[in-house]
Amino acid sequence: MTRTQRVWMAVVLGAFSAAALADGMIVPVRPEVRVRGHWAVKYHHVRITVRDQVASVAIDQEFVNTGRGMIEVEYLFPVPPDAAIDSMTLIVDGREYAAKLLKADEARRIYESIVRQKKDPALLEYAGFGLYKTRAFPLQPGKPCKVVTTYKNICKRDRDLVEVWYPLNTEKFSAKAIDSVEVSVDIKSKADITAVYSPTHDLNVERKSAQHVLATYKAKKTLPTTDFQVYYKAADEKVGAVLLTNQPDAKQDGYFMMLVSPNPRSAKKNVVPKDVVVVFDHSGSMSGEKIVQAKEALRFILNNLNKEDRFNVIAYNDTVEAFNDKLEPANKPKTEAALERLDRIEATGGTNIHEALLTAVRGFGGRKGKRPAYVIFLTDGRPTVGNTNEADILAQTKKENAARARVFAFGVGYDVNVRLLDKLVRENHGKSDYVKPKQPIESKVSSLYAKIKNPVMTSLKVDLQGVRLRDVYPREMGDLFDGDQLVVVGRYDCKDVTRLSAAGGKRHTTLVVKGRYEGKERAFEYPVTIRADGKDPTYSFVEKLWAMRRVGFLLDQIQLHGKSQEVIDELVRLSMKYGIMTPYTSFLADERTKLADARAVRTGARRAAEGLSMADSGEAGQRGAMNRQLLNEARRAPAPSAPAGKYGSAVPSIGWGRKDSYEKAEEEVVGGVRQVGDQTLYRRRNVWRTARVAQNGLDKDESKVQSVQRFSREYFELVRRNTVAENQILASQRDDEELIVELRGQVYRIR
Repeated sequence: MTRTQRVWMAVVLGAFSAAALADGMIVPVRPEVRVRGHWAVKYHHVRITVRDQVASVAIDQEFVNTGRGMIEVEYLFPVPPDAAIDSMTLIVDGREYAAKLLKADEARRIYESIVRQKKDPALLEYAGFGLYKTRAFPLQPGKPCKVVTTYKNICKRDRDLVEVWYPLNTEKFSAKAIDSVEVSVDIKSKADITAVYSPTHDLNVERKSAQHVLATYKAKKTLPTTDFQVYYKAADEKVGAVLLTNQPDAKQDGYFMMLVSPNPRSAKKNVVPKDVVVVFDHSGSMSGEKIVQAKEALRFILNNLNKEDRFNVIAYNDTVEAFNDKLEPANKPKTEAALERLDRIEATGGTNIHEALLTAVRGFGGRKGKRPAYVIFLTDGRPTVGNTNEADILAQTKKENAARARVFAFGVGYDVNVRLLDKLVRENHGKSDYVKPKQPIESKVSSLYAKIKNPVMTSLKVDLQGVRLRDVYPREMGDLFDGDQLVVVGRYDCKDVTRLSAAGGKRHTTLVVKGRYEGKERAFEYPVTIRADGKDPTYSFVEKLWAMRRVGFLLDQIQLHGKSQEVIDELVRLSMKYGIMTPYTSFLADERTKLADARAVRTGARRAAEGLSMADSGEAGQRGAMNRQLLNEARRAPAPSAPAGKYGSAVPSIGWGRKDSYEKAEEEVVGGVRQVGDQTLYRRRNVWRTARVAQNGLDKDESKVQSVQRFSREYFELVRRNTVAENQILASQRDDEELIVELRGQVYRIR
């Protein structure tokens, strides 16, 4: 790499307790030119190599002037407190631009000066940070400016959990979506790497070996609004477990997340032999392409059984036919015989769901706990033959399932009883999934089987010694499979935490993971800490992820058991507080909904719940089931809103409210809502209110509201008292908007 391509930034770190750096941004020098809207990032590629807790970071990015004329710009590099940078040099178009490090006080004056001059609060969230700043240099219109940067930093560590952090947040100021964003993290450790988790981005995790992982994020045409985080645990354990906690108020119950993963080195050696029964619908409605695809899915399963497994196939229409009278070993002669028999099956007749399920669960006998047992049940319709009573089918299947087989149900097309399948899997410890009319069946079924192919530990349960847990999701842990990672969230009792031993400002206890491992009941114990002072925001994402899972659970209750006012009220409270916009709660963003009017909000909520509880079949029923699945299986919270573009005053909906977007898998957005850090803002005309202000009507009494003019002396005094999170809210305000926010018990109207 030549000198004209290279920007070196060596980072010498002393005490390093906060996130290392903030990414650089282009700021036009002329006062009348805004921070955002005059430059764009073409691409942003990052390679992070982590060895022994030291991250080596290489950045390759390209800026472009989106205006018509040349502009003079500076390159600003905000530096959060506690980060110590040795030097930085910027080279653009063959010329070198040295950067000067400014301390927090001097940097604050520069940030405030830019905000005042440009009448743009974009940089307010960095007030209180240090700053690297270059001298001005020209940016020609349309001519790319390539920047290549390298630096090193020490990753934060919390016991065996290591955080890899990279700043993407300032890229939200790009005038256009970035063509390509890629971040790759290459991790090698001396101990086996068990958990790998990102609360911010969807990762592709490739395990090179037990001690080597490559985690990659790639996106096209995107505008990053949050920094990139990856957590990993390196410890030589048979089963790895991690506890993350967040307790915003020391006097209120806290929130936790547990990550449970098998050791990649030992998992394949400890795979448990399993029993699998595939229940195969070949009724007349399965004719044509559907039965062809269903047969392909069954072939995949039979060809991928482990040699110690046992299996059976049950084909049903108006009659029920088991391929064998007992479970057979998964050897080549037996599977080939089953495949040959499968080829002769045709799609005819009705749908005897009741008898098919009873035949499947009875086939395991009463062998609870000896082998994990799985039923893969496929249907494209409602029960039409035999006992068609929904309550009878559910009750008798559960009663006869003495082996506690986990039932995985696939509903194919829109003519299925969604409520029946969802209740069936909940009462039999499994999960349901649905296939759209034109969606490939075999890809869904084979994907599920690939995940459950190799069970390592079964019937998991978790416990925190001395601490009561509540509202835990998923309600049943299920089994742990090779290559899997369970994400468990819930709440813990704050009073119990005060009785734990304390050291270093943290409470200490033991996380226990129980289950059947290597043929025996085992319990694995892990020393863990709970941050209970109400001040540490490190794992604040845990609270919102819990809220998403809780909303999914409440929607399930409405769909499965009908609407109840108590459930609806909690659904509304959680959705409003955390900005969880679904097709059933998007009415909260409607400007006609008076959020402080409890009666009006209840009316809207009941109307939405009515549609959900009635949709037990058809396209609306399947769409509703998949909407709830997105919440129940959420692994991270949505990113904050972008400062401009189509998401500037909107948030993505979790799920689909329209048939056309559902069938095309197109994302829907809800207008009139913003996500800013951990806060949700709602718009009514040109006024934005935080959720607490909006819901409680804190601005109704003008005598209790302090009015502040933007960019005034009082405004910047407020900025200096605020936290970074509070200044993020102020930074989201735009021209011709008012902002009403509560800060430290006082309500402010910022005009």
